[in-house]
This record gives sequence, C-alpha cells and structure tokens, in this order.
Amino acid sequence: MVDIIGALLFAIITATGTLGVTSVGFSLFYRNPTDRDAQQQSRIEYAFFGVALLVFMALALYLFYSL
Repeated sequence: MVDIIGALLFAIITATGTLGVTSVGFSLFYRNPTDRDAQQQSRIEYAFFGVALLVFMALALYLFYSL
C-alpha cells in the first residue's frame, strides 16, 4: 500500500512541478502586442498559478519523504 501511495505522490510531484515551472516561464515570456493591459493581467495570472503549483509540489515532496 505504501508503494501505491508513493507512486501517486510521485505522479503528483511530477505534474505539479512541470506545470509550475511552465507557468512561471509563461509569465516571463508571454507577449500580447495588441493589448498591454491583457498582457500584464495574463502574466500575473501565470505567475500566481506557477507559484501556487510549486508550493503544492513542495508540500507533496514533504509528504513523499515523510512516508
């Protein structure tokens, strides 16, 4: 049973880490040449989503290593 939980946590860690790093990258490199206000709003949203996922990944890592 511990192996199944460990495998699920590993999948969660991998998914949240990948999405978090990708979202932070989008927040840095996103361009919208037609509307700067929409560009800034999207960058803030991407950054918030990325940081939230990286925090969730850190929590999952803590759970993974505490098993």
